Amino acid sequence: MNETSYRAILIAVLLAFFITSFSFAGNIYQSFVTHNEENEPYNNYNYYILRRGIIVQLAQYVVQNNARWNFQSDWKFLQAVNNFDTGNVVTNTNGKNLIKWLTEDMGIECDPHAHETQYNYADVAYLHAQLGITPTKVVGGFIYNQIINGNNWENLEQGIYGRVYTTYFWKPDILWGGGTPLHVNDPSNYGAWKPQSMANYYVHDSTKNLTLIGNGCANKIYDTTAVNTALNKVRNLMNAYEYGLIPDTGFYTSNVFMSIGQLNTAQLNKMKQFIDTINIYASQGKIQWKSVKEIYDTWNSGYSRKPFYLQCAQLPTGYSVANITAMTEGFYDAVANSSSMRDTFRVYLRSAASPYDVVDSAKAIIDSVSMKGSFVMLNAPSGNYYIVVKHRNGLETWSRANGFALTRGSVMSYDFTSSVTQAYGNNLSQKGSKYCIFSGDVNNDGVIDSEDLSIIDNDAYTIASGYLASDLTGDGITDAGDLSIADNNAFGFVQLIRP
Repeated sequence: MNETSYRAILIAVLLAFFITSFSFAGNIYQSFVTHNEENEPYNNYNYYILRRGIIVQLAQYVVQNNARWNFQSDWKFLQAVNNFDTGNVVTNTNGKNLIKWLTEDMGIECDPHAHETQYNYADVAYLHAQLGITPTKVVGGFIYNQIINGNNWENLEQGIYGRVYTTYFWKPDILWGGGTPLHVNDPSNYGAWKPQSMANYYVHDSTKNLTLIGNGCANKIYDTTAVNTALNKVRNLMNAYEYGLIPDTGFYTSNVFMSIGQLNTAQLNKMKQFIDTINIYASQGKIQWKSVKEIYDTWNSGYSRKPFYLQCAQLPTGYSVANITAMTEGFYDAVANSSSMRDTFRVYLRSAASPYDVVDSAKAIIDSVSMKGSFVMLNAPSGNYYIVVKHRNGLETWSRANGFALTRGSVMSYDFTSSVTQAYGNNLSQKGSKYCIFSGDVNNDGVIDSEDLSIIDNDAYTIASGYLASDLTGDGITDAGDLSIADNNAFGFVQLIRP
């Protein structure tokens, strides 16, 4: 193999590695869950029929828009379905009772929800079976740390017989929606694991059968809910994931909840808005719709049953985001208007007042096409700052004179590529219509000079390859092309300019 062929193959391998390393792949799964409660008057025909009609509309919208729904019902609603779903009532559900239609025609999961004051979980599962379906073995809500009416979720581990239907046996696989009496201090978690016991709820025990699917951050939609409030809970999770504030190896189970007893047209429309917006994020690859059972299946197969949980209180809040557009001249291709690769940059926020102390910093990937990166500042208070950009072989570059105003908790943008005046002292190199950070400060001492040239020359002599500071063009190889860029800048006495 000649040298040219070898280098071409090596470059292809390196680029494939970089693309794989920096690609965005999310483990965020969005579900939709509803409850029908035993204290709601479903034995009233008009009460039931009104909600039945809206349920049908919502189910059609969910399916048409590829959302996922787990429909959890207590005994009273199921008895209403059994009593009232006859004759003309079932015209809009293909001649089937509502539960059977939701499951068979719409692919919506229907599972037991039980307060266990009269009917236990096996009884409610039996009522589902009476309506002609097999529940997906989800325990739809449970008290996670107390025994109530002689029952607790630990009893479900090996399955139970009904209290009313004493010969019916039901063994679930999935716990969802762990709570407390009157929902005081409910656990709010993302993730999935097998709880060992009530006393050791957060201890994963692989020998157990029941898997807990976290219900997220108590995200509920009422007819009075501002949809943006519900969406912001999802956005907070997606942003924390995208910005690297939570583990990118985590298993994040986001959920939105609705009570069917309160269901009205206003609530229906709010859920439609929620679905429409989530689908925008889904199209961007940031989140996936999955039902509770699908999340369980994903955890078992795609996630290899690894235990993971993150409490909602652990999601960072109050941070600021600096969306920075910048690129080094060596990486930038003016014809293609893109960079040779995505790469890591570090951004510092320095006080705009002398002595310009570093107040905060963040590291992020700047994209090769958009030339943008999001840098999360966890500590900086509101104030005036200089933005300082550093790169493995780019000259440290400061933002324009007098700094800029940052408001804590906000998102701000700054574009170094739009004008030479965006850098302090106009310290940028023009390539085509873009302004780039000077390349060649390999040793990061603030000046491009003979010391940098020596490092590049040595690496070029040995045909060094890989992720190197001496690779100014980002092609994975240090060669004469890199040396030429640095030599031009050294000849021009290019160096750091700062206040």
